[in-house]
Amino acid sequence: MIRSVSRLSAAVAVLFALAVPGAQAGENGFLKGFTGEWRGTGAVRTAGNAPQEKLVCRVDGTLRGDDQLELSGRCGGERFTGTFKVSLTYNPVKGYYSAVWQDSLGSKSPPLTGLRNGRRLVFKVRHNDFETDGRAVSTLVVDPENTRFRIVGRTMSEAGSDDFVSADLMFLAAK
Repeated sequence: MIRSVSRLSAAVAVLFALAVPGAQAGENGFLKGFTGEWRGTGAVRTAGNAPQEKLVCRVDGTLRGDDQLELSGRCGGERFTGTFKVSLTYNPVKGYYSAVWQDSLGSKSPPLTGLRNGRRLVFKVRHNDFETDGRAVSTLVVDPENTRFRIVGRTMSEAGSDDFVSADLMFLAAK
């Protein structure tokens, strides 16, 4: 169970880490900034009292047309290693991004959307709370800076427990 939750947390964290919006002409330039090879390190956690799962990730990004970024990568830690693919598309009419990820086991997410808040991209995701069998809300923030970006995820159970850092990853452009 922890393995699948950690895998989900890692995949979702990477997915959100690689998405960011603005004006349409700037969107293509921004997306283009995520092409190439990226290396990341950090940790994910499934609950506030759960141990952190340290991760190392590799991600390769390719721009397809003016509004789609395709990413493929691998993340691994002590308890799991897995591959994933992400399709990130900007919708200029609606002004948001839609992202879908698929893991090596064939699991696929529903389309997720994110909006820009300044230079940061913010996603809010409702999902199963694996600790309480209820629902939880995770907020993931992508904060880009030139040749690196950081993603931080915070999760709170809808049952009202305290929120906790569910993901904290730093990615650097590979040389």
